[in-house]
Amino acid sequence: MATWKVEPVWKKSIRERQHMCKDGNTFIVETGWRWGEFYVYTDDDNPPDIAPGVDIYNCEYETELIETTDGCWEDHDFDDCDDETTEWLEEFLEENSYFDLEEHGWIFDDCEMIIDCDLKLTRINDDGTESEEIILGEQAASNESTDLKPGAPWPFPNATKENE
Repeated sequence: MATWKVEPVWKKSIRERQHMCKDGNTFIVETGWRWGEFYVYTDDDNPPDIAPGVDIYNCEYETELIETTDGCWEDHDFDDCDDETTEWLEEFLEENSYFDLEEHGWIFDDCEMIIDCDLKLTRINDDGTESEEIILGEQAASNESTDLKPGAPWPFPNATKENE
């Protein structure tokens, strides 16, 4: 079994989507996090195959939240609520936290954690130290160096005879 630390390459790329339910209504609070880290456990020494944008809590691996830091936005999704409940929630949330909804019969249901960018995976050794680092996503696919050469045809100043 191997342990991998998974984190975003770019800041403001973690979205936490907390679902809350009551009387057939589902309310979703989305919190954006500037940074965060997760442990992902694999059965062998191979790194986990996790694509950017996947709910890390609902992937094929056992996962554990290490931390999220610096919440930078909060959005509310009332799409699965009737009009009366939406109106009540909007008024309630003007002066209260969504955590206070439990006192009014709301139940915390599913929670999704989505990293919306390339992922950085770091192997955690048995002694807790970090070792090899891997980047998954677009950045990994473009590891080739780009060799830029002037080649615009005349009348541009970087034109060469072979492009005319």
